[in-house]
Amino acid sequence: MKMLKTVDAAKKELKELQDFVFLVENYEVTTVEQKILKEYAYSGSIVKVVANINNEFGPDTIDKTTVSNLLKSKPQDELHKRMKAHYLDKTRHTR
Repeated sequence: MKMLKTVDAAKKELKELQDFVFLVENYEVTTVEQKILKEYAYSGSIVKVVANINNEFGPDTIDKTTVSNLLKSKPQDELHKRMKAHYLDKTRHTR
């Protein structure tokens, strides 16, 4: 169980989470790369992103390396920036 926070800290975290949800839900997808980022924001899993994209666009459209390279590349927008930070934090123990 998480430790209790102050009311101000909880309000700040709630605002950050609401901003993130708004960003993801209103993210306009025009490229496959943007679709990958949005899928990763929803699932948090490279394996699930690969499966979803390949189901939608045909088998062998992308692989895990493509997704991880995109996540590690220079961010092109706010969602990419947040997903890169999340990915690097999540994989810190393997680097």
